[in-house]
Amino acid sequence: MRIAETTSTLVSTAAKLPTMTSRVDPQGARRMMEMLVNLYADRRLALVREYVSNAVDATRVAGSTVPVAVTTPTLIEPNLVVTDQGTGMSLAEVEATFLAFAASSKRESNELVGGLGVGAKSAWTLAESFLVDTIKGGRRTTVRAARNLEHQVLVAGEPSDLPDGTTIVIPVEAAGHVEEWRRVVLEVAGAHDEGAVVVDGAPVVSLAGGASWIGPVSCRRLERGDRSAVVVRSGGTLFSSVPEITQRVLDSSGGLSGCVIELPIGSFDHTPSRESVIATERTLAAVDRALEQYRVAYDALAQQVAELAATDVAAAVSLRSATLGSVGGTAMLPIPFQIAVPAGAGAWVMRHRSRRSRWERVESDRDDIFEAVTARAEMSRTLVVTGVPVGRVLSRFATFLAAEHPTVRRVIAVPQGRTRVALNVFEGGTTVAEQVWEVGADTDGIAAHYTFEQWSAAIVARRATRGPVTGYACMVIDRDGAAGRDATLSGAEIAALGLPVVYVPEARPYRALSGLPASVTVYLGTRKSGPLVAAVPHAISRSEWIEQRFADETAGWSQTELLAAAYTHPQWRGHKTEFDIAVAALAASTEDHPQRVLLGRIAALVQAAGKVTKAQTATVEALSGCAAARAQFETIGKLRTDLRRAYPLLAHLRGWDNADTHGHYVAYVAHTPPQTAAQAA
Repeated sequence: MRIAETTSTLVSTAAKLPTMTSRVDPQGARRMMEMLVNLYADRRLALVREYVSNAVDATRVAGSTVPVAVTTPTLIEPNLVVTDQGTGMSLAEVEATFLAFAASSKRESNELVGGLGVGAKSAWTLAESFLVDTIKGGRRTTVRAARNLEHQVLVAGEPSDLPDGTTIVIPVEAAGHVEEWRRVVLEVAGAHDEGAVVVDGAPVVSLAGGASWIGPVSCRRLERGDRSAVVVRSGGTLFSSVPEITQRVLDSSGGLSGCVIELPIGSFDHTPSRESVIATERTLAAVDRALEQYRVAYDALAQQVAELAATDVAAAVSLRSATLGSVGGTAMLPIPFQIAVPAGAGAWVMRHRSRRSRWERVESDRDDIFEAVTARAEMSRTLVVTGVPVGRVLSRFATFLAAEHPTVRRVIAVPQGRTRVALNVFEGGTTVAEQVWEVGADTDGIAAHYTFEQWSAAIVARRATRGPVTGYACMVIDRDGAAGRDATLSGAEIAALGLPVVYVPEARPYRALSGLPASVTVYLGTRKSGPLVAAVPHAISRSEWIEQRFADETAGWSQTELLAAAYTHPQWRGHKTEFDIAVAALAASTEDHPQRVLLGRIAALVQAAGKVTKAQTATVEALSGCAAARAQFETIGKLRTDLRRAYPLLAHLRGWDNADTHGHYVAYVAHTPPQTAAQAA
């Protein structure tokens, strides 16, 4: 297809004044194309999202049940292929809506996720051209769409007996990116409804399913490049949140650290790239409606969990865990029971005394007790040995567990002839309930299981292999952001890698590190650092490394940016409502307000926090343990202490209080004389 020659748009009749229509010349169209295709921050993700969404929309409109098929790029076939059996397009439709700028067939629909006419061109962000092969009403059209806007029509409405639908073929750079392409495709496909998309011929687990949903909120944290704690799902498309909405959702959730919130298509505003929501009044209203539905569903679920726990605490814990996963706070969906390992069961638990850890036998019914709401986490640190002969006591296993199962903190022995051990259940902390919690080899979520024979053989094998230490246990990250790899290296071998070297007085972790700068982490365990530093003079402790990284990464920040970035740290999430009250009170107060300086400092902090970038927030989160970061936290804490000392009723403020309640607190701070230090004391 070629861009039409410029013609006049002047229209004149005798009955009315002449009118004109705006037009774009060929060079202008190319400039528009460059602006449109450079909208995206993550081009790979945007490309996959746009074409899969278009395909799902077309399938829905056609009433087809055939899933969209996505083929991921490989080294042999470096093409992303998206195929649907939807409505298909005629030659005119390809030109009018698929290739024209800002044209869209979805603009008036709240059932489809497009509407801006941008997504169909996203292939040009990574490719010079891509292929559109489409069939509608028995007529096939094939067009090679080029970035230079000189599109080549290969097949123009030729008869075909193939079903209606469209295939998009996009050549991409696959070398070194095959796994990343597959990860992105699975993320996008999983955002759509169950069965809507298959990837490389296999079905995909959908976000829409599972027990994690409480009304329109799914209790989970997605692993995304932007590290967003809250993600908006709408019509099968995922949108990153912005700080105002993230805070609103988490504060109203009752304790979630991350979630996906479902909003109806067309109910909120988003960026033209469909990468992020925009915190307009319309968006905030849609979020508030969803949160109200969440609260109703949460209350019903909390009642269900409580009723179930009264007769089967294990089932209640399973339901709670399946719903909240790892993002729910311990106060959510409460289960007022405790679980205790009984005395005389041959169990062991790791204790921490005088800053040292040691294994101790469970000698009484109160030696090893934990809250029911933490039972799933406790099981993940529990190892079970079955078939233990009567009279035998498990022993001399500390070194074995430290090496093979470093996260295990409890060992339960199941006697020979039995399959489970019954743990005691306490109600109200002291009353033994009329139910038990059974633990055995098949208990869901335990760290590991051994038969007594396997256990004995593993202990013996471990003792046989112990000998002089020949090297250091290391985790090597070869390049920034790469996954860590285990290695046992001598001091000379560590130095030869030419990477920053960090040592820690710990055993090597069970899981590999990832997402860190290129470096070598040396796990000394109980060994001294002197010999390592002698062999690798540039080796430093982890605390020194964190301080150094923080100084390097914040070198160009102003003090205002540093303090504001610290304020975005999750530890302040539960206190931001108080600061928002202070900001509103400042606006409502008079110039002679006795705490105007304090309120002004808080307002400046909140305003600056709104300008903090995601990268700055991520830096503070990753390095929050260093002294420089803690100093910023102390400054913020001092502001909060001063605010509460002056206005002690703020201690009763809750994040989920409604706007009317917040208004009362604003009036309280704006118009009530503050307490003096002596009064507060």
